[in-house]
Amino acid sequence: MVAAGGIAKIDHIERRRLETQRRLDSTKTQAERNKLGQFATPTVLASDILGYAKTLAPVSQQIFFLDPAFGTGAFYSALLKSFPLLKVARAQGYEIDPHYGQESKRFWARTALELKIADFTQVTPPALDENKANLLICNPPYVRHHHLSVDEKSRLRELAKQITGIKLSGLAGLY
Repeated sequence: MVAAGGIAKIDHIERRRLETQRRLDSTKTQAERNKLGQFATPTVLASDILGYAKTLAPVSQQIFFLDPAFGTGAFYSALLKSFPLLKVARAQGYEIDPHYGQESKRFWARTALELKIADFTQVTPPALDENKANLLICNPPYVRHHHLSVDEKSRLRELAKQITGIKLSGLAGLY
């Protein structure tokens, strides 16, 4: 469990994270945020999702957390509140937008989070099972197809086909 005073500290962290989120969002127009599909996950939803994930996780299993669309870390914050720190073996995140990514790196610097500012869809997945996530939590970016270049649509469509065997329409959004 979380140490005495731990919940209060996490709630303080979440309040600070929300203030950071509001500040970062306020420096971008709605159109700019729409282009990359940047709409933050509400705290209550992130907490509910991680609370449910906790019921599915075997008690003895270490958590290898991954959020491929990190933002400011709503799911990571909820992870820290939902799981004992000793149960979280690794926490990784990816954020495509340096505007959010750099600030999030600073914000979470004193934690064990490994946050990379990169496009998750261009990262080579780990080859070894022990390096793969067993808890992938994400609010995918709601990027509409008209915000993706023809080359990007083609790359993503081919990647989806390789992984799933399904050929997607060129009108499909990123999510």
